[in-house]
Amino acid sequence: MKKLLPIHILFWISTVIGFSQQDPAAKEILDRVSQKNKAYTTIQVDFELVIDNRRDNINSKSKGKLIIKGDKYYMETPGNKVYYNGMELWSWMEDVNEASVSKPNKESTDFVENPTMLFDFYNNDFKYRLAGETKLDAGWMYEIDLFPNNLEQPYSRFKLFIHRDSDAIYQISAIGKNGVDYKAIIRNPRYNETVSDSQFTFDPKKHPGTEIIDLRF
Repeated sequence: MKKLLPIHILFWISTVIGFSQQDPAAKEILDRVSQKNKAYTTIQVDFELVIDNRRDNINSKSKGKLIIKGDKYYMETPGNKVYYNGMELWSWMEDVNEASVSKPNKESTDFVENPTMLFDFYNNDFKYRLAGETKLDAGWMYEIDLFPNNLEQPYSRFKLFIHRDSDAIYQISAIGKNGVDYKAIIRNPRYNETVSDSQFTFDPKKHPGTEIIDLRF
């Protein structure tokens, strides 16, 4: 009897065969989304983060907010605030009053690590296809699947749901190879509002007693 191929090998083969060429319909939509969002001076959104641990059958939900201005961003989740001013990245864990500072790779295109790359990452790192149109609670969406070119990434697939009438991103899902999936649902987007550059810099003087962990080496 012939042995069945392991499921991850079957997945790899289907990915290579099915997505050796980019889907032009998906690219047209993604290009529109990219151009539209890059034209905004600032983007502010609230989001709901859903974590589904399929291994242990555990689910969790939390809320946060994200502000983007050029290559700067500020992200807030329960117990953690992240500040990136284009040069230094500060992560402040408010509950333990501890902050770390580092200088991330500015050339990175990984939008999971750098949310400002969300509108460009698909060009170099993924193969993509338009899976169709789907109706969710917020209306009709384009459904786009993205498969990483680098098979060593911890995610096997990303999925985007984009509003059909506005080309605004509504939901981003990441399917983890380790059995943990992430889903971010975008709420209340605001564009071109005035945001001071100080929003993107953590000032230790305003948080006396904070333990600083310096990773800038």
